[in-house]
Amino acid sequence: MPRIAKSAVGAEATRSRILNAAVECLIESGVAGTTTLAVQHRADVSRGALLHHFPTHAALLAASVTELVRRNERAVAQSRARARPADTLIAAVETLAFAARQPAYLAELELWAVARTDTALKQALIAAERGARRDLEHVYSQLFGKWTDSDRYSELVELTLHFIRGLAISETIHVSARRRERLVTVWADAMRALLGAKAKS
Repeated sequence: MPRIAKSAVGAEATRSRILNAAVECLIESGVAGTTTLAVQHRADVSRGALLHHFPTHAALLAASVTELVRRNERAVAQSRARARPADTLIAAVETLAFAARQPAYLAELELWAVARTDTALKQALIAAERGARRDLEHVYSQLFGKWTDSDRYSELVELTLHFIRGLAISETIHVSARRRERLVTVWADAMRALLGAKAKS
């Protein structure tokens, strides 16, 4: 392999190692524990290598969003495989609720909260989320495909995401599988009514 190609492969491997280390730090220690020094040690790279790929802490955290989103998409796919077929609308909401209980999703939510007072991180997160939007919309269309032609589809999916995020945050304090199931069912029924006849399973 030519020297330039080897160098590019090595650089990409280093970047991937740093990014994976950052994601694992976010999941295990939260944003406060995901310092550049902690990531550097976990990735086992030099300070120069870390700064070459991620010049700022905000850039490192923002780049982590892409990997977190990828893990969240995998969680959705896993949940779809075990969803209840009896009511496809409830199954779709349950799938998102399952993904929202995974460590990667909670780590992403924590980044959002921190970005409230960190302008650089906020801008970086907006850019990262915008880049992932197409893939996320594809996931939602697979889950709610039967209802995508409804005039209210976009707004109801957005409201569903707000509901799921709120549920995920509340369950960091109080977890009740029975309560979660009841709320998911009530919300799915509300969606059904708002979507109209086309939403009937």
